[in-house]
Amino acid sequence: MNQIKSNYNTIISRIPYMVFFLASFIYFGFFGNYIFFFQEKSSLFFFSFDFLRENLHQPGGFLLWLGKLFSTFYFYPLAGAIILSALLTLIVILISEIIFVLSGHYSKVVSLIIGATLFYLQTDYRLLLFNILGILLQLAFFWFILKYLYSLKGWAAVIIAPLLIYATGGFAWIFLLIVTLYFVFDKENNGWIRLFALWGFGIITFYISKEYLFFQSGKTLLTFPFSDQNTGFQQVIFISVAGIISFVPIIAKLNNRIPDKLKILDSTGNIITSFVLIIILSIIGIRRFDIKTKQYFYVENLFFHKKFNEVIAFNISNPPTNSLTIFLNNIALCETGKLNDMLFHFRQSPDGKTLFLKWDLAGEVLNRGGYFYYTIGMINEAHRWAFENMVMKGHSPEGLKMLIRTELINGNYNVASRYINLLKKTLFYKTEAAGFEKLLFDNDAVSRDKELGEKRQNKLENDFFSITDNPYINIEMILASDTLNRKAFDYKVAYMLLKKNYKGIAHELPEFEKLGYIKLPVHIEEAALALAISNKGVLPDIGNLHISQNTESRWNQYLTVLQQYGNDLKSAEPVLKRRFGDTFWYYVFYR
Repeated sequence: MNQIKSNYNTIISRIPYMVFFLASFIYFGFFGNYIFFFQEKSSLFFFSFDFLRENLHQPGGFLLWLGKLFSTFYFYPLAGAIILSALLTLIVILISEIIFVLSGHYSKVVSLIIGATLFYLQTDYRLLLFNILGILLQLAFFWFILKYLYSLKGWAAVIIAPLLIYATGGFAWIFLLIVTLYFVFDKENNGWIRLFALWGFGIITFYISKEYLFFQSGKTLLTFPFSDQNTGFQQVIFISVAGIISFVPIIAKLNNRIPDKLKILDSTGNIITSFVLIIILSIIGIRRFDIKTKQYFYVENLFFHKKFNEVIAFNISNPPTNSLTIFLNNIALCETGKLNDMLFHFRQSPDGKTLFLKWDLAGEVLNRGGYFYYTIGMINEAHRWAFENMVMKGHSPEGLKMLIRTELINGNYNVASRYINLLKKTLFYKTEAAGFEKLLFDNDAVSRDKELGEKRQNKLENDFFSITDNPYINIEMILASDTLNRKAFDYKVAYMLLKKNYKGIAHELPEFEKLGYIKLPVHIEEAALALAISNKGVLPDIGNLHISQNTESRWNQYLTVLQQYGNDLKSAEPVLKRRFGDTFWYYVFYR
């Protein structure tokens, strides 16, 4: 009977932890799973000793290596949800266990509040996993010392501190502060002696690292790899949480002084705590869930898998307002030959920012902007964007694949081989690496490949210095040497439509027939009919092509609506938007 009661109490005591894990898993597994897509695509883990050695060049590098190792399993979102939820739950358990060891009483409320705050921080997709691991390792080592190395009377912490400083960099401050407070309160064993030893070893480690080993600045050695950017710009909150964790010995002392009559019975307290925890995590999840970000990363995932028609279909069902989403959507439209048929089905930026991106070393532009150049045949420029992104931020799965593709297209097989060998050292991209490897040193195989063959055929032969601040100039330069580059031409005309360049559009109309168009794109038909108004009803020269009856009918309907409202654009706008909001005509008048 006592054994059954003991097992029952054990289960009840663990309920808050299970609730925390399950709530975290449900949110990250089914709602916030875009976090895993972003982080998995942001870095690449290679299973090789060389990669480990590269990450050990400075204190904190091992923590980055460990973060990349766990993040590689983010390839599967549910696996990512299990990993992240488990790590957060371990932090909660360790804090509670440390308080118990120091005070003889558990304090689940404090540990769960810290866990909920870390959960809040992690709902931002930019908070990289090494931050959570950095906190976890400090707590794990301190708990291990208290639990299993107590006989060393704290000297184990003094010995381990330099190792933790090297392995986790700036996160070791948490360990140093926890141990410092532990020694301050350890009056029985003369804790002040070990306190001086701890900080003596720490200062010596810092001095040797700065002067003889790593030649990094003092600030870098004290903080790396922690940064504002890698916490999702939540630095203040993160530092506050780390600070509270560092004060765990004080929390344990305060917990020990709470009168027993003020403490709720364990079974009742665990149930109440679990119920409140569910409410708190639900509120955090609802408030922090970003549907626009989730939709963007869903689109990007489809885009990376070359599912261009699915990209377009999803964006039609879920109209995007994010300029990067529309940028990728426009590439998908161009790749499927629909750019000037469906351009205005989506909210476009009149300055062309949704058509092409300007060079920017910061943010997320650098690893995406090159796809525009890849589409229009500027293979060397696409390679440059991918290479610069690799230099700035390290390898990423899609960046490395872009480097491989561009080298294969250019016939640089030796260089491509080196990149492929890197991709072969990953866990989830070996199949793609094997596919690329089959194309090495075989021009015919590359030419037969559905994607690479087309890109090689349309590749710009006459190279030139690209103007990244004004990508439209690059299109003009492409067409000056390759007049049959249909995708570059589509982008040129699309830009003219956005800029309402009637004269330019009229000038380019005869080119559609020369480029092999059987029919004019819908928006070009719309532009041609609009141009006819200023030419006494006479259509501009469109060669042997003609305007479809459907477009003519819609044009007449558009004019009829305008006339019904006495040509008052403001009054007619709601009706025109509802019926013709996806046309060049509406864009001309209202954008």
